[in-house]
Amino acid sequence: MFRLRRIVRTLQSKLVSFQRTAVLFLILLQLQVNYKPIFLPDTKMQSLKNANIHFNQQGTPVATDFDDIYFSNDGGMAETEYVFLQQNGLPARWQHTSRTFFHIIETGFGTGANFLLSWQRFRQFRQQHPDAACRKLYFSSFEKYPLTLADLTTALQAHTGLSGLCRQLLAQYPPALPGCHRMVFDDGAVVLDLWLGDVNELLPQLTGNNQADAFFLDGFAPGKNPDMWQQGLFEQMARLSHCQTTVATFTSAGIVKRGLVQSGFTIKKVKGFGRKREMLTATYQPVAPAIMADERSSPAEPVKEVCIVGGGIASVCLALQLVDKGINTTLICADAEIAQGASHNLQGAIYPNLHPSPTFASLLHCQAFYFARSFYQQLSANGLPFALQWCGVLHLATNPALTERQQKLVTLANWPSELVYPVTAGQASNLAGVVLNHGGIFLPQAGWLSPQQFCQTALKLLLGSGHFRVRFNSKVTTLTPVAGNTSSTEPAAGWELQFADHSPAVSYNCVVLANGAGINNFAVSESLPVNRVRGQVSHVSSNGMQPLKTVLCHKGYITPQLDNCHAVGATFDRNATTAFVSDTDNEENLALVNSQLQQPAWFADAKATSARAAFRATVPDHLPLLGSISDCNGLYVFGGLGARGILLAPLLAETLACQITGQPLALSTSCLARLSPVRFTSNTAKA
Repeated sequence: MFRLRRIVRTLQSKLVSFQRTAVLFLILLQLQVNYKPIFLPDTKMQSLKNANIHFNQQGTPVATDFDDIYFSNDGGMAETEYVFLQQNGLPARWQHTSRTFFHIIETGFGTGANFLLSWQRFRQFRQQHPDAACRKLYFSSFEKYPLTLADLTTALQAHTGLSGLCRQLLAQYPPALPGCHRMVFDDGAVVLDLWLGDVNELLPQLTGNNQADAFFLDGFAPGKNPDMWQQGLFEQMARLSHCQTTVATFTSAGIVKRGLVQSGFTIKKVKGFGRKREMLTATYQPVAPAIMADERSSPAEPVKEVCIVGGGIASVCLALQLVDKGINTTLICADAEIAQGASHNLQGAIYPNLHPSPTFASLLHCQAFYFARSFYQQLSANGLPFALQWCGVLHLATNPALTERQQKLVTLANWPSELVYPVTAGQASNLAGVVLNHGGIFLPQAGWLSPQQFCQTALKLLLGSGHFRVRFNSKVTTLTPVAGNTSSTEPAAGWELQFADHSPAVSYNCVVLANGAGINNFAVSESLPVNRVRGQVSHVSSNGMQPLKTVLCHKGYITPQLDNCHAVGATFDRNATTAFVSDTDNEENLALVNSQLQQPAWFADAKATSARAAFRATVPDHLPLLGSISDCNGLYVFGGLGARGILLAPLLAETLACQITGQPLALSTSCLARLSPVRFTSNTAKA
């Protein structure tokens, strides 16, 4: 019976894999049709369940549903050191590799013990060998049943020698939301990608950039967790391996030995840890390379310099990520100074837009939200001066549509309470510090920042890096392939930029269009359906609003005070051709507050003292544009962020920087396909 059940599970897994592959193939096939936008349905995603655990007499965490321990009673760190680090040749391999980063893939995050010790050993390696080529450790781990923050906090108390690292991990540890959560430590030297979900469903979604140097084949024992130890797992490991990739695992079960051998690994039995008689190590020795060069998203030649056309928060975040990876970066800005478009607002809220059921868009927002929180927090903690406050965001149910949506969100309970929870009108008033007549939902970890201040101070940081330069008052009018291609069918070897002031043209091998509503101003990008929506935010002074302690959202929004002003917004004008400031729009913003919040007394003295207007860049399916333009080698697009630039820019900038430099990505292939400009264009003319 057991063998029959195992065969059925294997067939089911292969059927799911085939279905996913077929869907992706159909998507790509449709993308070959000239200018037929593909609007993929925003399908609902399944929620995750936290692990059900208890602690044995030795204080070791035990998975109740699997009846297996998370680490050895004889010493969790000693087991990790012996089984996974030593048997993968670490840390010695870090010293001898010529690559700038090293990537470990782990099956089964559990309590994070393997990651924590790897982090400590890599930190020690960097201190002992500061001139070594390897400067960054990527650690990708998969977990279907993540521990709650409370259980993880208790479990990590056993690792007293790693208490400082444990605190940092707990500070960034995400709730149980499907997808990849990227966490950055030690100023970017260590990156943890925690993929929450079934490893056999997620591994096929990793790109060629995510090729592993070493595998920590962990997880509960094959006899207790047969769903994980499938042949498909070993095949995906082979797909993500190169000829120096190594594997270490605590088990020597027959299914593991056979699976590794059948997938191209040469195995070896060695003595196990503690009372375990033996364990396995393996090295990948393929007959042919596992991933052909044309399957990788990284370029054939390493990119040494990138030109960014733009000047807002997307451009600045991308520049920060490229410079962090050692890439020389030039920013070409049409304005006299940074952040003069949509990023010049006084304040902007940072929070995910949650649908009642987890959808692709809402999960992307959650991934971006937690990454953005850490990104901005770390820069602020490192001395970058910009206004930032994690005061929470209160969404009020001020009309029947909002009430119905929020009631459904609360009833379905798909989102963790640490992210969002319902509040009554009285509770909302206490949270806000002003009297409110409506209840709603509260996002306690959300907040606001000043995007213009952030961009301005980040620019100073970039200019001091030695890898960055900026060119102001330079409006790019023409973007053409570098001359010299031997055939019109060959991709461009570079791109020439010409300017409105007729200054000398410049050329770059790699160019990113991140200029907001102007992304489709060029022949190579004109088919992208970028809409220009003018919006105006009013700056309001009010004695009555001074007690406001959190961001208020209704059909519009109000922020807490900054420089004696509150940001109140925002209008939507789809017909405007210039970003003018209008007194009428100020009146409209104030009237919206009064109509939605029922003429609150604390808003009675509100007066608009100034305003800012700009164009938001949106696309018809309301998803960002990220990635290369079809048939345009070295030309990327980063935009379509709408009113969510503060939220989305950090994670998407990190993703694009990793695409350009060939480093591991925190987004799946299906996610990248949904964000790719190719969903709107195909066989685009190059000039």
